[in-house]
Amino acid sequence: MQLREVGMHVRGKRKEFGISQAQLAKLAGLSRTTVNQLESGVLEDLGYVKLNQLLGILGLSFDAKERLTKSPALKMAAQTASTSYKKILTSDVLKHILQSGVVPDEFKPHVIALLDETPVQLVVGAIHEASIQTQTPTKTVMKHVSAIAKALHTHRTVW
Repeated sequence: MQLREVGMHVRGKRKEFGISQAQLAKLAGLSRTTVNQLESGVLEDLGYVKLNQLLGILGLSFDAKERLTKSPALKMAAQTASTSYKKILTSDVLKHILQSGVVPDEFKPHVIALLDETPVQLVVGAIHEASIQTQTPTKTVMKHVSAIAKALHTHRTVW
């Protein structure tokens, strides 16, 4: 598959998530110009590591198709967010938080840890998984995450 074709798939997935090129670039550690050039088909080269990181954020495999074997991202994200806390954030509660955009007071520290410390790829995977399981558009779930991050004053600025 040519880089131009990969760029078309990246654009489609990015729009499905409802994020801008600048937001995707920040999530993947790239410049907005690089993402723009990839999507418009004018980028001549992008290293494997950078391209793989970008595709991983969007849940795509290296051939720009959705990964067939999905890990239980919600469960892993909930476990990661609960590591330092007595009260456990379950995957069902996390799914409801992501779908509704409402964080119960007892889980605010968990969600801050999730958004600030959990690998971005895992958080985005949990967002996508919550979207599928709740039949909520991924774009809506991403907006909820952004609003939650702002309300909780998280330090990671990618959201």
